[in-house]
This record gives sequence, C-alpha cells and structure tokens, in this order.
Amino acid sequence: MDGHGDEVVGDNITQYGKNLCIPAPDSLYPYQKRLKFLKRALQHLLVDDIFIELTDNKLGQGAVGFVFKGYVYPRTRSKLQRVFAAVKMSYPMPQKSIGLLEEAYRMSKLDHPNIVKLIAVSKLSFQAFRPMIAIEWLPGEKRKTSFDLPGNEVSHGDVAARNVLLTETNLRCTAKLGDFGLPNDFGPHLPIPWLPPEIVSRLDRTRIIHRPESDVWMFGVLGWECVTLGAEPHYQRTVDEIQQCFTWPDRGLRQPPTCPLDVWNFLLDCMSEQHRRPRFAGPTEIVSSAIYRLRILQQVYAKNTHTLDIYYNTTNCTCQQHRCNIPLPSFAK
Repeated sequence: MDGHGDEVVGDNITQYGKNLCIPAPDSLYPYQKRLKFLKRALQHLLVDDIFIELTDNKLGQGAVGFVFKGYVYPRTRSKLQRVFAAVKMSYPMPQKSIGLLEEAYRMSKLDHPNIVKLIAVSKLSFQAFRPMIAIEWLPGEKRKTSFDLPGNEVSHGDVAARNVLLTETNLRCTAKLGDFGLPNDFGPHLPIPWLPPEIVSRLDRTRIIHRPESDVWMFGVLGWECVTLGAEPHYQRTVDEIQQCFTWPDRGLRQPPTCPLDVWNFLLDCMSEQHRRPRFAGPTEIVSSAIYRLRILQQVYAKNTHTLDIYYNTTNCTCQQHRCNIPLPSFAK
C-alpha cells in the first residue's frame, strides 16, 4: 500500500492508527472502470481518513454496512470546529463497498431541503476499497414522514419510516429522506412489505428495475406507518399472503379508526395501479400531483386538534414446534 501513514499487515490496513479490515480477496476487476468514474465524481468531497472520526456509538446497520455516530473535522483538525456526522462504513465485501460508493454518488447529485446531505467521503474508500462516508447529523433521530419529496424522476428504492429522519424533536422539525442505496444492494433481503406488486410479483427479484412509481407506492405504505403511529405493514405475513393482499381494496393494510377519510383516500391512491398513482414529478398545481394533494391536506390539518391512536401489531404465535398460541408482544411494549 502506497501513501504516507499507510501500512498493510495481512488482511488489515493500518492508517493513522486505525485498524480496518480490507475487503475479501474477490476480483476487483469488474469494478475498476466504475471506481474510476466514482472517484472523479466524488473528488470534491474526498478527505483524508484522519478528518473523519468514529465513536463507539453504533447507530445501526443496513444492507451495505454499519452506521456510527462520529465527527468531521475541518482541514485544521480543530476539535472546536468539528461537526457531528453519521458515518457509514461498508462491510468488507466488494459488492457492498461499491454499493456504498454508488449511494454516495447519488446523494452528491441531490440538493433538496428534505434529503440528507453528504458531507465527506474518505480517501480510504478508493485506496483500500473500504468506503467510509459522512452524512449530516440529524438530532431528531425519530422517524416520521415528509410532505415535500423532490420533484424529479430520481428513484429512492426504500421509502419507509425507518429511513426518514427529523432535524429536531419538536413541531418545528424538518423531515429528511436518507439511505440512498440501490435496491440491488439488498440482495435477497428486499423490504417486501413496502414494495409494490410489480416488484413483489417478479420471479427474479434480484434484477428489479425500481421506478418513481414504485416509490409512490412505498410512500403510501410510509403514510400508513405514520397514521398507525408505527405499526409494521403486513406483520408476519408471507410473500404469498402479501401478494394475495394486493387484490384487496385496502391492500391488506387496514384503515385505522382514527385516520381521516381524505388522508386514507390519498394513501389508497398511492397504492393503486401504476398508471393511476399520483406523481411527485411534474407540475404541482394539478390534481394528479402528489405535492398538490399533500399541500391541501397540510392546510386542512395544520391547526386541527385531531389525534391518532396507536394501531397494535398483534397476532398469535404460529410456531410449528411449540404451537403455544400466545399473543406476541406489540411494537409499543
């Protein structure tokens, strides 16, 4: 390994006192051309590894890697000027590493108040092919829906409550959409309960084409998560059962008793046939625009005192070994 402060020891790389496991020795040849393009595209965000600091506070992990709380330093390495960041590091596998770099590239092309911003990319991402990116830190942490998605044809692929962050913990918060990994990064572990029928019904889900219309369906499921105050869609249903639910009027997601009818109708329109779903792209002053309808709902309920009740995920154990038939704990407990 060339470069000041770098030393290769076995399968580990030591840089600036940090020990990181390098990717498994799979062939990197298929990724070389794409890596050169990504390095050029992310050049303005590349920083030395020393300017990104990880803490022991692990926030979670996803399809392509781990997320830690950390800091990004200015060029002066002054602790007085460091800023909080959520630092994502890929698993030591080439496919996951390229997936995180692709996510960073997609985020770098977007500039929108409701999208999490990319702050920096470690140079180690290309030197050791172990990507580490820093995105803005949102202190709100809790997930909630956004009422202003970008009005272009960018497809997200995983619109769900778990990927929407709040900037604050009060009513003045702004919701921001994060996690722009490609749907292929999920591998066989796709978020089936959130996906539309045109994807779930495919025999080969490893080669899906995710379109903006699919995001609209997922936005409808996200809305259902919000009006139920956090219930899990299609709780404990199999893929076959979920496909059967697509033929039901409510798509298998029951309307909560406290959900207003006009809100519910909008969510059902989002979960309709592809050509009937409202669009986030295009003109925003027509009835077929999702933004137009959301603004109307926002005006209606901005000063409304209507409250929602928790919709509990409850079922009975279906364990074939024990057949215990006892209620499973709900998400609220």
